Amino acid sequence: MLSDAEKAYCLALEALKRKDYPAASNHFDKAVPHFKNNREFNLLRQTTELLLAVKEERKKLDGEDMIELEEVLPYGEEKDFR
Repeated sequence: MLSDAEKAYCLALEALKRKDYPAASNHFDKAVPHFKNNREFNLLRQTTELLLAVKEERKKLDGEDMIELEEVLPYGEEKDFR
C-alpha cells in the first residue's frame, strides 16, 4: 500500500502527463516531506515550478501562455509535446 506522499507523487506524474502543471505542482508539494532527498523528484518538481513561472510571465507579457515542449529521449528518439 502506498503512503500519502507516494500517492501524491503518482498523482503529480499523472498530472504532468495530462499537462496539468498547476495540479502537478500541488501534488509535488504534498509529496515533499517524503521525497525531499530524491534527485529525480526534485528535478521534476523544480522543472514544473519553472514551467509555471515561464507560462505566467508569458501570459503577462503577451497574453499567451502556450509553450511548446519537446522531450529528447536517449538514442535519438524525440517526442513533441504541444
